[in-house]
Amino acid sequence: MIRSFSLLLGLCGLLLQTVSAISPQDDLCKVEQDHINTAIYIDGQQLTQNLRACAKGTISSVEIIASADFNGGYFDVSILDETYTPKAMQTITADNYNGTSFVLGNLSIPTLLNDQFTLVIRAKNGASCVVPGTDDADMFAGEARLQGEYLAKNAKFTVGVRTGTPQLDAALDGRKSDIGNVTPPANAMSRTASGLDLQVSGDCNSAQRESNGVLNVVGGTFLQTFYACERGRVIEAKLAMPYVKPEFDYTYSLSHFNGDVIAKGTFTSENVTDGELKLTFDKGSVRKGQQLALKVNCPEGSRVAMLAKGVNSTDFGRLYIDGQTVPFNIAMAAGIETATAEDVLGTDDGRVALALSAYPIPFGDALSVKVKGAVKEGALLQVLDHQGAPLKSVTLTAGKLEAPVRFTDLGDLRPGIYSLRLLSGRQAVSIRIMKS
Repeated sequence: MIRSFSLLLGLCGLLLQTVSAISPQDDLCKVEQDHINTAIYIDGQQLTQNLRACAKGTISSVEIIASADFNGGYFDVSILDETYTPKAMQTITADNYNGTSFVLGNLSIPTLLNDQFTLVIRAKNGASCVVPGTDDADMFAGEARLQGEYLAKNAKFTVGVRTGTPQLDAALDGRKSDIGNVTPPANAMSRTASGLDLQVSGDCNSAQRESNGVLNVVGGTFLQTFYACERGRVIEAKLAMPYVKPEFDYTYSLSHFNGDVIAKGTFTSENVTDGELKLTFDKGSVRKGQQLALKVNCPEGSRVAMLAKGVNSTDFGRLYIDGQTVPFNIAMAAGIETATAEDVLGTDDGRVALALSAYPIPFGDALSVKVKGAVKEGALLQVLDHQGAPLKSVTLTAGKLEAPVRFTDLGDLRPGIYSLRLLSGRQAVSIRIMKS
């Protein structure tokens, strides 16, 4: 059941008109599913669309046609390779949505003929969208799944593939990268180092202390993931950054890899001493082995030079520049102050464990649902069909719910398997239920 009138209008418009997907002029070929006779509705769920590369070269662009309703939320759009390793990602919000599609451009993802990739759309924090497509098996370019269940449909999308460039070989050995907004290191104020000091405060530290080259980021963003070495709190990070262009304010954030922000701040060129940038953090907790992300936004016209090492291993983490993974890790160290269980409980990331239980099972015309844990204002409890589409919804008030939540209007549902889903902020929990 589609709950948004604007989405209904978007669906009608998308089904009635032909929308052309993007493709760079120098593309060698396109992988495209351009037939429309149906649609896929995504409401806080995950859609995956498989495809196979049409040539040896690089994926240069991706466009997925979609009519989006943000409702204060956002979409994470990713490209995964056949090992499900992220190769590019983009967060689509109401501010950068173009009105008709989700676009990942300026890509340079190496591929061989028939290499398999997966496009992923994750609707977060109440966002929903209509993705037009086809249910004609003769038109399928891959396989689409919603919440892991096969749809017998394909979304409308276009992927551009072009021949590789010599710069890709240079990027692999760490000399330079021509991916996104990364420029050659020739004019960088730089050094090449091994066994960098990068001493940080804390009981333990997560660090990558080697470099065999320099990456220049000219505007745009970069995001370096790493793993917490102990349970506690990140208090400090140092980056080997020999050059930061003056007269610009750069913003940074430390977050869990799912996007939940732990802390954020700003820095300028004056925060760089002896080729090292020091960042400090005053809140947030982490678990041992948890993947974290340090993201830096560079304003248009600015430039930073970072010491980095060309890597094939992801033991430390993975670097993304303008949302695209690159074969480097920057030289950095993060200091973590260990904490007791009480300390972590008092300074966690704001999440409270949630759980659902329901009775009677199987249910008939009515169902009672017990919610364990405190929910946030505007939390939503939904009954979903087997494809994950919402059928019934109840809005909950903030806090702990002492009394069960009652659904009394389930008599129109057919016997079968359904799901209960609770959406509270960025948390989502679900259980399977059965109607007799």
